[in-house]
Amino acid sequence: MILNSELQEIVQGFFEAKVIQIKTNPMFKLTSGKESPVYIDHRKIFSHPSLRKKVIKNLGEYLREQFSKQFQSENIVFAGTATAGIAPAYALAEYFNCGFIYVRSKAKDYGLNSVVEGFIPAGAYVIVVDDMVTTGGSILQACEYVRKEGFQVLASVSISQHEFKKVGEKFSLQNKPLYSLFKTSEIFDIAYGKNLISGHEMKLIMEWLTQLDE
Repeated sequence: MILNSELQEIVQGFFEAKVIQIKTNPMFKLTSGKESPVYIDHRKIFSHPSLRKKVIKNLGEYLREQFSKQFQSENIVFAGTATAGIAPAYALAEYFNCGFIYVRSKAKDYGLNSVVEGFIPAGAYVIVVDDMVTTGGSILQACEYVRKEGFQVLASVSISQHEFKKVGEKFSLQNKPLYSLFKTSEIFDIAYGKNLISGHEMKLIMEWLTQLDE
């Protein structure tokens, strides 16, 4: 996908809205206990209307290009992973005037013991959405839950992904590639070109991404 001027504006917006933050001395400490020069929180996108609109428009049109035939059928349902995928999935459903559901990380232990919340019409194409894909575990699990309910998963979608080789292999095994608006390496290339990060920061970030992919 060609990174047009609006996608470059989105990257600038990510830094302005602190969707992406850089800290190298000291680095951020993650929940795993590991250190990272980068902190990414795509949930902040949805607090900023202008940024949100640009992200959803560009992601939506990218998906329309990939699945033009299926969108003509007007029988698409967007499924958000709980909880990070709910906002982008709902926003895409609004953009296309399509159905929306969300998928729990596990079945609730009360009521109907549901794991898929909402209504999926017969014959619908389900697009499963997460905000950011690192290991792919959450979105692949959600896809499996949807399939167990007897519905067809058309695609896995995220705003961004790290594009790790081992993660790509997981999606290939499912015969459903992951479609993302950005790869994080592209985001940082743009950020460096716009002087949003320094050469030193770029070096540390690339080293960090390489370590994560090992």
